[in-house]
Amino acid sequence: MVKGRPLGSKNKSKLDHTTQTRLRPSTRSHETDLDPRDSGRATHSRKSDSLESPSGASSTLTQLVAGLSDSELDSRMASNAEPASWRDAFKTSLCKELEKGLETLEKDLGAAIKQLDVRVSSVETKQEEHSNGLTRAAAEINIFRSEVAFCREEVNRLERQSRRCNFRVVGLAGKSPEEDCATLARSQILSEFPSITNTVEIEKCYRERMGQPNMPAHIVVRVASHEHKVDIMKQRRNALKDCPFFIVDDLTKRDLAEKRRWVSQAKSLWDSGVKLRFYSGIWSGSLGEIYYFGPNP
Repeated sequence: MVKGRPLGSKNKSKLDHTTQTRLRPSTRSHETDLDPRDSGRATHSRKSDSLESPSGASSTLTQLVAGLSDSELDSRMASNAEPASWRDAFKTSLCKELEKGLETLEKDLGAAIKQLDVRVSSVETKQEEHSNGLTRAAAEINIFRSEVAFCREEVNRLERQSRRCNFRVVGLAGKSPEEDCATLARSQILSEFPSITNTVEIEKCYRERMGQPNMPAHIVVRVASHEHKVDIMKQRRNALKDCPFFIVDDLTKRDLAEKRRWVSQAKSLWDSGVKLRFYSGIWSGSLGEIYYFGPNP
């Protein structure tokens, strides 16, 4: 083995101490060309890239600042500008970007507000239409209610008019299912009124299908003349006082409900000397005046 240069280094020239010394300062100058403060800012700027903000706006601003910091650092390293001028340029650039972002945000908000205004106006219009429709419907319902009430009164009046010559026999038991109600009425009912027995003409007579428990069904008698019915109703108390049955007026369903509503008060007034009678759906006094048990309507 030959002492001296290593194997394979025959054509390689050795670098003397002077050459090595010349090369080292250039490397150091390149390493120290960046100001330590700028290096800290760049490091801080690059670290901020990895931070995530909880809100989208803060994250965008963080990325914007980080991007501007890298751009300004590259410009600083290329032009070797002073720190003060770099800060001013950074502030100016940041303010411009923020102004652009605010303008964009303002435009977006304005467009969203206009869209919301259109939707709110549409909703208000529809709500007003529905409100007007409900108002019209309420007015029509009130009209229908008044018309229904009028129709009920008219139907009750016509039904009352159709029963004007009728009276009911309560408590008269039947002999057989095939009984002749007209013959039964003449033989057992009208015979108790000797003054009008031969003059009363029975137009129709029938027994109702349904009756109260433990009581025979009512017999409805229709006479030809309203005057004959009035005579029977006037004489019934004295004529039928010893009979097991009695006679009442043939009332409509509404009139019967109105009579039962005040019958206890009318009985108390009768016992105290005030004579009342129920006729044509109303309570009236001895002189025909309308008697009101409740407040005068």
